[in-house]
Amino acid sequence: MRPTTLLLAILGTLMGCQTSNSDRPNTSPLNHVVLIKLQQPEGINELLADCNRLLPTINQVDSYWCGKHFDIGRAGVDSDYDVALCVGFQTQAGYEQYLIDPSHLELVNKWKPRFETIRIYDVKDTY
Repeated sequence: MRPTTLLLAILGTLMGCQTSNSDRPNTSPLNHVVLIKLQQPEGINELLADCNRLLPTINQVDSYWCGKHFDIGRAGVDSDYDVALCVGFQTQAGYEQYLIDPSHLELVNKWKPRFETIRIYDVKDTY
């Protein structure tokens, strides 16, 4: 499966999710989707912990999830990543502030040298 097909599948699933106390889909208008493959997969849990510690606390973050690839044996499912995350924002200005926030920069500076690959998709929800 091509990375863009995977992204569409992830976002389609997200757009169909409902929050428990609202009719609003569990997504933000602007979504920053990142797929990361590490040089050393044994770092996955540490990366997840750092993402979960640093990213949701940034003021501009409207929605957030992070997780690792799981394999259920389906042919055609892209498995060429270790960690995926989605950070949502209400505005472009909020996203731009996130990019320069010290917590985001801490994460990037620590982990970027350990990436084998990173794929980033910025998506505007049309809901």
